[in-house]
Amino acid sequence: MSDVLSRMSGGRRKIDERKGFALLTVIWGLGVIILLMTSFMATARLRLRGAADNSAAIKTRLIADGAVNLAILGLLAEQKPANPLQTEAVVHDGAPRFCTLAGAAVAISIEDESGKLDLNAASATLIESALRGLGAGDPGGLARAIIGFRETQASEFARLSAPPPSSDRPFAPKHAPFETAFELDQVDGMNPQLLHALLPVVTVHSHSVGVDARSAPPALFAALARYPTADVLALVTSPFPNGLDRRDPRFPPEYRQNGAGGGTFAIHVEAALSAGAISVEEMIVALRPNERLPFTILETRRAPARNRDSLLGAGAASPPC
Repeated sequence: MSDVLSRMSGGRRKIDERKGFALLTVIWGLGVIILLMTSFMATARLRLRGAADNSAAIKTRLIADGAVNLAILGLLAEQKPANPLQTEAVVHDGAPRFCTLAGAAVAISIEDESGKLDLNAASATLIESALRGLGAGDPGGLARAIIGFRETQASEFARLSAPPPSSDRPFAPKHAPFETAFELDQVDGMNPQLLHALLPVVTVHSHSVGVDARSAPPALFAALARYPTADVLALVTSPFPNGLDRRDPRFPPEYRQNGAGGGTFAIHVEAALSAGAISVEEMIVALRPNERLPFTILETRRAPARNRDSLLGAGAASPPC
């Protein structure tokens, strides 16, 4: 009898062990399934978020492109005013205009290139004055380096025999006109801080020996009008709003040259959605309203956002573009 009971209890233990192993197998399988489902859901969430971000980026870029086109159309309309008695041209000094387009907040800044310092046409004195106002350590030497960079050598022998640059730059001056303002980075003696301050106030497209004081970037106007360097650098960082008097007598009259840009403008557009996506478009266009092609794009640039905080704060309160 005891043998029978012993065999029965042993059988139950084996059955219980099998049930326990089966339970563990089921639990392990459920854990794997849950882990796979969690991983799949996380991956799907990331892909959905990435798709939404890409969609928002594409939307803001298209809106920014549309705002650039609207700005160009507005500039072309200004070239042919409806009122024939209107003689005073609109001044574009880069102050941002906020509006809404296709559900996005948009900031449009237009700068007349005639208000900037032309690297190929400006005199050494004008360049030195601007550099001094922007706080350059050796404005005279750097002005001479800029002039030397753009001037062609009289002969190939003179070019080859020219002394090497004094800094650690591995290249000699170009000895040809600047093709873009970004070539300032190649000028001997230029440092990143000064380059950052110069790029918004210089051009290669006005072909003017002077500066239109009405549309000059605030930092350039203040630099040439001999404002304190601290005030000039503050205008580099935050140019608008400002209290500049464009008729300030401290601005040297020999540098004034009104309306010499010939219809060349820099257009900077930022478009932002309420979710935070933002796109920036910047280009320089030359207007030719009486020709077959009414305008020509001279440069397109990658640029940082200038008005992010104001743009996101403007929102739906701004008028339509």
